Amino acid sequence: MATAQSKEGHSQIRVALWAPPRSLSTAFERCISTLHAKHALTIFHEPFTAAYHLGPEKQLRYPVPFTQLITKDRKYTYSWVQRQLEADFHEKDIIFFKDLGYSIDGKYDHLPSGYQHTFLLRNPEQVFTSMNNLLLKYPIRLVRLKVKSIIPKRFIYEEMFDLYEHLTKELGQKVIIIDSEDLVENPKAMLELYCKETGIPFYEDMVNWRTGQEDMKDWKYSKKLMRINRVIGQYDRAMSTSGLGKPSPRTFDVEKYPRDCRDAITHSEPFYNKLYEKRLRLSDQHNPNHTEPL
Repeated sequence: MATAQSKEGHSQIRVALWAPPRSLSTAFERCISTLHAKHALTIFHEPFTAAYHLGPEKQLRYPVPFTQLITKDRKYTYSWVQRQLEADFHEKDIIFFKDLGYSIDGKYDHLPSGYQHTFLLRNPEQVFTSMNNLLLKYPIRLVRLKVKSIIPKRFIYEEMFDLYEHLTKELGQKVIIIDSEDLVENPKAMLELYCKETGIPFYEDMVNWRTGQEDMKDWKYSKKLMRINRVIGQYDRAMSTSGLGKPSPRTFDVEKYPRDCRDAITHSEPFYNKLYEKRLRLSDQHNPNHTEPL
């Protein structure tokens, strides 16, 4: 549990959530947003992701036609993001930020101090097939992209595993891990357990939010990154739903997906499995060892 004191002595809870894309992380963020009605809350949405993809130190090169959609957000340096996250916010009770886990890779010196770090996982098979389907549905009107064109070279999960190793072994934190499948199976119970571990106040109505974007009006984010993600449909489900409903069951044949998608799944599964074993479970919520380093 991470609590901090502002310069004026106000107690704060500061929590970071790291996740892969297509992992229900924006929906989870909206759960946290419901606290606006009861607590002074600030939410940062993917600030390091903006630095990774759009800032002066961006880490990924895109196919040339896609660059017509990508415009730089020059203020999003890693140092600038760190300063925003470490600001005092003396009037706030809770500071929460959600980011993609790979976005801080190689930039650990810019991890903000004072935060409890948490992970939201999702099975790589679900993540990469979902990404592939999204790219087929939204061809950016310029070029049909492949999964490998928009992800880091170590396929997201290896970067997340390295972040976990750094947080636990170098910084000595107990990282709180939840899995999206557990979350949608038992949303209230998993949210309550997550809140207990982080110190975030829990309310049973956190699993429901208003349809639309009213609760997002106070989020802090890169407008350019948000515009891109809306064009490709990245947030369609999180924006059109009003709660953590369980997705309809579906079956699919991974072998029918493109080679780059299958390679990403194969590479990522060992790293996902190691992290998955350390997740919070409702059945062992009193187990003191669930967040020990691997």
